[in-house]
Amino acid sequence: MQIVTQHTGFRVFFLSFEVRPKPEHPAYGEVDGAFAATFVNETSLGQAEIVARKFIDEVGWEIEGLDDSHRVALESLPRSHPAYAKVQQALSDGIVVTFHQWPVGADDADEGFDPRC
Repeated sequence: MQIVTQHTGFRVFFLSFEVRPKPEHPAYGEVDGAFAATFVNETSLGQAEIVARKFIDEVGWEIEGLDDSHRVALESLPRSHPAYAKVQQALSDGIVVTFHQWPVGADDADEGFDPRC
C-alpha cells in the first residue's frame, strides 16, 4: 500500500478510481492495477475529481474508471473507522490517495473490499 499527500482546499469528497500503472511507473510489470481511494478537500465534487485525476496521473497511474464518489463529513464517521484519519489528513493536506494494489495475475474478485479503508 502506498499513501501520497498534497495540499489544496475546502470540503472532503471521497472518490474511488480503478487505476493501472503507466509504463514508466516503478511497479509496472509487477502490479496489474489498484483501487485509488482518494479523499480530496475541495469546493465541489467536480473540482475534487479534477484535482484527483491530475494527482493520480502525475504519480504515474492511468485511470481506468471512476467507481464511486460522494461527500464525506468527518462528524459522520466514528473515530474508529479507517477513513476517519484519512478525512482528517485531507482536511489539512488537501488530498490523500491510498493505492490498494494487486499483482499481475491476481484474481479479479474484490468481494468485501472497502476502498475507503
